[in-house]
Amino acid sequence: MTPDEWRGAMQNEASSVNDREWAMETKLAAGRFGWRSAGVAAAVFADLGVGVVLLSQCLWLHDAPDALWVGVMVLSGMIGALLGLRRVGPLEAGAGALAFLPGAQLAVVVSQGALGNAAPRDPGVADQGATVLAVIAACAAGSVQSWAALRRSRTV
Repeated sequence: MTPDEWRGAMQNEASSVNDREWAMETKLAAGRFGWRSAGVAAAVFADLGVGVVLLSQCLWLHDAPDALWVGVMVLSGMIGALLGLRRVGPLEAGAGALAFLPGAQLAVVVSQGALGNAAPRDPGVADQGATVLAVIAACAAGSVQSWAALRRSRTV
């Protein structure tokens, strides 16, 4: 049983019962936040943040190309779409994308410990950039899930 089928079954069960309190608890249980999915998304986006810092340190020696941020946003959309295909919800994908900046900051701190003064002093990404990535990832995951649901409804 897929998570969507489980949620639908829980909501159908709640709507067919006369006990209002039990029905409300069942509806709330069906709509709970997916912590496991958010954790997977957070790990993926933290790895993306580490990768951006390491690429800028190793390949470009602190002079990142102008299109790096555009590339990160495109990758965020692609990752969000892939997470949506893996049935990660839009909220979970967006929450996970917020881990991009902590991952990048962690890579900066580790590289400063290893390289000393030769390491970068900041990840090269504005703090508000993580919210942009969260919105892009959430929209991509939601769009893919909507497309998949539409496709499933046409085949049935």
